[in-house]
Amino acid sequence: MKVVQVLATSGGVGGLEQHTFSLVNEMALQHEVHILAHLCYADKFTSNVHFHAVNFARSRWNIFLLWQLKNIINQIQPDIVHAQAGKAAELVSKIHRCLKPVKFVTTIHGTKKNKAIYASGDAVIAVSQALTEGIPSDKVHVIYNGVHTQKTLSEVQKTQLKTEIYGQFSNLDATKKIVMCIGRLEPVKNISVLIKAMQGIDANLWIIGDGSLRKDLELQVAQQNMQNRVAFWGFRMDARDLIQLADIVALSSDREGFPLVMVEALQSDKVMASTKVNGVVEWLPDMYLANIGDVDGLQKAIQSALEQTAIDDFQPLFTKAKAELTVTAMTQQTLEIYQHLLNAHE
Repeated sequence: MKVVQVLATSGGVGGLEQHTFSLVNEMALQHEVHILAHLCYADKFTSNVHFHAVNFARSRWNIFLLWQLKNIINQIQPDIVHAQAGKAAELVSKIHRCLKPVKFVTTIHGTKKNKAIYASGDAVIAVSQALTEGIPSDKVHVIYNGVHTQKTLSEVQKTQLKTEIYGQFSNLDATKKIVMCIGRLEPVKNISVLIKAMQGIDANLWIIGDGSLRKDLELQVAQQNMQNRVAFWGFRMDARDLIQLADIVALSSDREGFPLVMVEALQSDKVMASTKVNGVVEWLPDMYLANIGDVDGLQKAIQSALEQTAIDDFQPLFTKAKAELTVTAMTQQTLEIYQHLLNAHE
């Protein structure tokens, strides 16, 4: 099978990009896969993947961008063109009639008001059940995001890593439990709500990630007199190792498609507390969920997650996540959709 994947972002690495890197690299182990993406992502793909650099910083109405996409795809002559997220879906839909016969697949990664552009595909993949609303039922499929299984750190490795970390923040009490937040410090993640919720909880808050709101959030911590309980680690390449040091993982987002941090937490046997965003509500028990923007509700969810009994509630979810929320499972389900489209065409 010959596949073209289109990733139309032009900087930064979030859930959409990580999803695409993993899917493309795994798919290329068995099939001829081409990726059309910005040059800044070239090093994210293995040598098995055919990389085509495209400047997606240009507008989706840019005639030269559309012309370039049409020419590259027609030169490849794929069986499937798969557009990841809205901009890619719109670009491919604009040139679809100019392409040699090919099946067109779109993936919707986040909440969108207008989903018509996705429905222009022969099949639509949604990364959570909530995102299927408004898409014709005969086209839509739910495939949850998956991640590669992380190697479990030994107790010695965990102790060494924790000692190293606390050595950088001597003001933190190393005996307290750790509530961990991993994500971009941007408005949609609403980490301000999490910091407010943590004010009445006797635990340290580790915030891993960076973004435009970092200074504002650091000021908030100072104003709440929480400097001895909150640490900003910035962007970390070893975030998946650090998650193994957490007692619980917290998510305070206003919007999500299907958060990878939840997948990584469950695969690391970590209890979670979260706002009621897409994907999360399909997996976590209600007592560990809070309404979006609800400080008191999130505080109660975190307190419940910190209870020793929470591990019993999550144990079945840990097992399920390790079986279902993997790159292998995500890729296999995607390939099955491709094959179904090609068989129907025959």
